[in-house]
Amino acid sequence: MNIMWIGYGKMGEPMAQRVLSAGHTVRVVDASRARRSAAREHGFAVAEPEHADSAAADVIITSLPNDAAALLALTRDAGVLAGARPGTVLIETSTISVGASSTIENACVERQISYVRAPVSGSIAAAADGTLTSFMSGPAHARAQARALVECYASAVIEVGEAEQARVMKLAINLMVTTIVASLGEAYVLCLNGGIAPGTALDAIGASAVGSPHLRYKAAALARRDFTPAFTVVQMRKDLQLILDGARAYGSPVFLGATVDQIMAAAVASGHGEEDYLACVKVIEDMAGTTARRDKSPMAIPPDTEERSDERRTSSSRSHPAARR
Repeated sequence: MNIMWIGYGKMGEPMAQRVLSAGHTVRVVDASRARRSAAREHGFAVAEPEHADSAAADVIITSLPNDAAALLALTRDAGVLAGARPGTVLIETSTISVGASSTIENACVERQISYVRAPVSGSIAAAADGTLTSFMSGPAHARAQARALVECYASAVIEVGEAEQARVMKLAINLMVTTIVASLGEAYVLCLNGGIAPGTALDAIGASAVGSPHLRYKAAALARRDFTPAFTVVQMRKDLQLILDGARAYGSPVFLGATVDQIMAAAVASGHGEEDYLACVKVIEDMAGTTARRDKSPMAIPPDTEERSDERRTSSSRSHPAARR
């Protein structure tokens, strides 16, 4: 099958590589010269957005950072959809708003293009392993056409409706993911202020009834004080704004989400915007005065905690697709 892949970023790269490895012809389109060079080195044909001829594509797959990027790539007069043939299938995997997705739907209907919303949940490692989760909605015939390609990088494909339901589902999952991490931060700080050693606290949290694979994955990173970004605070704030906007549109209360949005805003203001969104823990620590006490405390993480954390991180990323978000 002839695939045009738009967006060769952190998630797009491993996803596209799995589609290529499945035997499909994949041409990568990306605005970044560096990303195009990386794609070329990995065996892809590449094109600049201005010279991307979509007429030869059977399927267009997009992995883009936000509403603006998706709308620019797809719906402008010289965008990809303008040159696509009737009958082409668009699989849009990004986390974008229902409003932006509806605009893309209108452009697809006008050009007789089948539109599948298929946002993904999971880590970069899960994308490379083919163990992402994808929530899929759109016309039944288009979902049937898209499924074989989506299954190249997603081990769980959950079909949720024929319109924008996949967008809502992804926002709901991200709402839970971000509140879980914020609650981890609060619980962790409570334990430290109550005299429990950091490693002991995180081991107990991970072994408890609330110790989901995602929570253990983040607890292991916190044990190492590793805030290397898989998904940044800034990116999570973007998703939280989509969540809050969607909740208003559907008349749904999101008390916890609104509070976590403020915690993430404080993390950005404190200079942690480009760190992993786990860095919201730093804001909670600072507010509680825990940072200074932790640095001066003789309590140390047990020597084998890092080893156990690495084991958990590996098993979590393999066993659970939502390790990133």
